[in-house]
Amino acid sequence: MLFQIFVVDNGWTMSKHWPIVTFVAQTLAENAAGLDKSGFDVKFTVDGHNHDERRLKGDSGRRKLKKALKAAWPEQKQNSYATTDMAKIFRNILKKWDRVGQPATTLLVLTDGVWSKENSDTFNKIILDIARLDQGNGGNRHFSIQFIRFGDESPEKSRLEWLDDQLCVENNMRDIIDHCSWRANVLKMITGSIEVYADEQNSVDQPMLYDYDDLVDLFNTFNKGGDALLSPTGTPSRTPSRTSKRLSISNSFTDDWTKRS
Repeated sequence: MLFQIFVVDNGWTMSKHWPIVTFVAQTLAENAAGLDKSGFDVKFTVDGHNHDERRLKGDSGRRKLKKALKAAWPEQKQNSYATTDMAKIFRNILKKWDRVGQPATTLLVLTDGVWSKENSDTFNKIILDIARLDQGNGGNRHFSIQFIRFGDESPEKSRLEWLDDQLCVENNMRDIIDHCSWRANVLKMITGSIEVYADEQNSVDQPMLYDYDDLVDLFNTFNKGGDALLSPTGTPSRTPSRTSKRLSISNSFTDDWTKRS
């Protein structure tokens, strides 16, 4: 049995990505259905005690996830009390994982990599502690971490790439980390941290060929289920009102995600 934990970064810097985060999280939950017979857990990095959910499965689980994502929408302006302490989140997960007997576990971490309260050395040590415990298990990675990045800011992207490519290797540990953009295919997001082959595939980001703010607006409309500019078949339901790019955006992304599902 594989335990899946969605770690959703809802620090204030994630607000500008949230409509896409919502769509990606729900898509991953649907595609990962059946891998975790007990259902998946969702942990938010800010106010998790109010928003976290456990053992979500089936249609009811996906409804709870959608409700939780809406309730956990990040602050829309800088707020020191709404920042992500990823080290604390990982430390708590490690403690519980060790306490319940170290079952096979995968973390799907949806984040922009902006962890304002996080000390890099502390965070690195926690991951290495996990990797050290994982060493005793044969076969595929027993505890694995998939970072799914939102945004293309250079320092945060480089940091996540280093965690993927260097941290475990430099410390003579089995690599338990993969990293990709949210634009990667769904299979990569689900299996990239578990299987070595999947880790090595599709490691280069797809090019950004669209206006990001327009895309966020489109996903926000689609998530609300109202006058949708996006449709499950990739066909826009009405004429784009802002720019002609909306047509290509809706076609390429909904069609692509539908195929990947």
